[in-house]
Amino acid sequence: MALVHVHGIGNRKADAVERSAALRDELLRSHLLPATGHSPGALLFSPWWGELVAEPAWRWASLAPDDVESLGGEGEEPLEEAVTQALADAGVRPGQRDAEQVLTATARVSLQRAIDLLALAGSDDEEEESEPGALAELVAFCARATAYWSEKTSEGTRGDGADFFAWLRGVKEDDEFLDRLHDRVTDWERITNRGPVESGTRPWESFGDVSALPARAVRAVPRLRSLEVSVRTRLMAAGVRRWAARPAALLMGDVMGYFAERGTLKTPGRIVERITDSLDKAARDAALRREPLVVLAHSMGGNIIHDVLSHFRPDVRVDLLVTVGTQVGLFEELKLFASSDHKVPNPQCPKVPALPNVGRWLNVLDRSDPLAFAAAPIFAGAEDLVFSTGAWWAHGAYLTSCDFHARLARRLGQSA
Repeated sequence: MALVHVHGIGNRKADAVERSAALRDELLRSHLLPATGHSPGALLFSPWWGELVAEPAWRWASLAPDDVESLGGEGEEPLEEAVTQALADAGVRPGQRDAEQVLTATARVSLQRAIDLLALAGSDDEEEESEPGALAELVAFCARATAYWSEKTSEGTRGDGADFFAWLRGVKEDDEFLDRLHDRVTDWERITNRGPVESGTRPWESFGDVSALPARAVRAVPRLRSLEVSVRTRLMAAGVRRWAARPAALLMGDVMGYFAERGTLKTPGRIVERITDSLDKAARDAALRREPLVVLAHSMGGNIIHDVLSHFRPDVRVDLLVTVGTQVGLFEELKLFASSDHKVPNPQCPKVPALPNVGRWLNVLDRSDPLAFAAAPIFAGAEDLVFSTGAWWAHGAYLTSCDFHARLARRLGQSA
């Protein structure tokens, strides 16, 4: 099997791409690839098209006046953004210093969101070379914690946070939260006979830590605390504009940049060429292994991959297409794609016909994500699935959510 991931908005700097890629790829290896029948050595392709979009001439100076905190264009730390969102979700007031620490405060609202935050914080670690396999061990622990949360809460339908998990009510420190979570997950596995081997994950080495917690999980706590102190001192009102305006500006910039340089069938643009190059490599690998070709596209990446598969490369066969938080439905309503037919819809053809080179198309959206749109009302063959990230800014929260990957894998397994 080969999987192609097409990224979304705001990925114009190499360091930002690398920071978000490690956790995402490990979650894909742990969930989506096994669910779609991958073999050992499956290849992941992530064509980086963001660097091909023109940089803003004044470095996003239009987003805010000089006396407001500078957005600085790209390069914002994903973990810093996640901590800001978590504190806002937990109701932490500006300058408040006596509140619970960020993992604990988040867990009181939603245990699963705290698990996702732990995974993101643990992935933002520079010790991988000296600790090979450490990220996989962190993801394994978070997958087990997610399974515990999922069964206890019936995937969040029965409740969450401290109102549901009584053991959270007495926890005040993130170190204590981590230990208690480990104990609860271990006890649940022992009682239900769902240990790491049965659930498909493997035990981790402690790297010398007596708690047997993954080393990356342990190191995530002081890292989160350091960011938390910094974030708490900011003006939250300025932060609201910061996190809302920047993604909207990035989306507009990436959309206009792509369409301005999309090219034609005879002379495709650089972004189209980069995506098709990865698709061709992945298709060859899938054919050699006699396994399916899977494409996962987020945000603007979904629009680009639809343009590619419907117009530039209809000869490429994709067995499974998963679009997440995309605008494909909206863009087709506006007839922005190269393949868009202005005569559709009509009484004889109420929807855009399904792409003959795509076996199955799942379109995932969070209703609270302002940049995510449905596809099923517009496209024949598209299946819309709703997933609640629970995040303050949902658009960037899908692919680093352990719960998202677990649910997607389960859905694919159920329909296999």
